[in-house]
Amino acid sequence: MEVSSPPRRMPPAERREQLIDAAVSIAAQDGYENVAFEAVANRASVTRNLVYHYFPGGRQQLIEAAAHRAGEKLSSGWVTDPEIPLAQRLEANLNRMIDHAFEPTDAWQLYRQGRGVIDPGLQKIALLYRERVISNIALNQIGTTQPPPIVRVALDGFLAYVETVIESSIAKEVPRDQVIELVRGTLMSAMNAAAGASAPGPQG
Repeated sequence: MEVSSPPRRMPPAERREQLIDAAVSIAAQDGYENVAFEAVANRASVTRNLVYHYFPGGRQQLIEAAAHRAGEKLSSGWVTDPEIPLAQRLEANLNRMIDHAFEPTDAWQLYRQGRGVIDPGLQKIALLYRERVISNIALNQIGTTQPPPIVRVALDGFLAYVETVIESSIAKEVPRDQVIELVRGTLMSAMNAAAGASAPGPQG
């Protein structure tokens, strides 16, 4: 009779990271609904009880940890250094998004899933990281992470547009430089339109 070997010992922090990575991978491939302790245990070559040890809050705690991991990967590392020319910052940030979408990475797939989930906890997490990206764009464009409401609305719509453009350009093999030029022009139009909408109307 074959005896399975015990899971390889890891420091607790490393083990938790491994389990979250396994959950992210499963969710990206099969959807959040298929993330279960048993599936994560099998992917990580550990026992189901060990997964529960790290996520005693149950499956919800596990899938929310996966959603946070995806959001962190997409929203961190945004180039906002004012010493770098704005055009270069925009190009770097767009290239980073295109890289995620082109593979596509697990983080990108979970982010896109997050737009349509009905789970309130996952919706809240998706909104958190979307707002972080919007704040970074606002910081680059107008120098603040707290833009006026009309500007935030414009940037939210712009971000949805960018996601669609990137995925469509990949499918149609449109060169990156053309995509970046298209998005740059659209961003300027969105910002100008927001500024016009927020300007005081004529008196009378």
